[in-house]
Amino acid sequence: MSGRTSCNDSVLLEPTLASVANTGLLEEVETIHLDRGYAGYPPAQTCRRWGIDDIVRTPNRPPGQARGAPKTEPLGQRWTVERTNSWLSNYGQLRRNTDRKPDSRHAAMRFATTIIITAKLIDRQNRYNPT
Repeated sequence: MSGRTSCNDSVLLEPTLASVANTGLLEEVETIHLDRGYAGYPPAQTCRRWGIDDIVRTPNRPPGQARGAPKTEPLGQRWTVERTNSWLSNYGQLRRNTDRKPDSRHAAMRFATTIIITAKLIDRQNRYNPT
C-alpha cells in the first residue's frame, strides 16, 4: 500500500487492512506489530474492527529518555522484513523499473530474490570452510 509521503502512517492502516482482506489473507493474521507511527487508540480500534485483537506497539520513550537509548521491548520479527527490503533495494532495476506490464515487474522481483537466496546459500555453505 502506498500513499502520500506527508501523511501519518495510521491513515494508511485502514486501506492496508482492506487490501489484505481482499486477498483473503486477513484470516491468517494473528498478531499485528505497529511502530510509533500508529500510536493511539484509533489504530487499535481499526485493527479490532478488522478482527485483529493481538496488537504489539512500540512504546513511546519515557520523558527524559534520550533518543537512541536501548529499547526495552523489541518489535517482533520486523527486522526480517526490513533486512529483506534492504537487500531488494540494492537491485537498481527494482528501484527504477518502468515496465508497463506487471509480469515484467514480477519477473524482475523473482530474479532478484533468486540471486539473494543463492548468494546467502553460498555464504552459508562457506561459513565453516572459507577459502
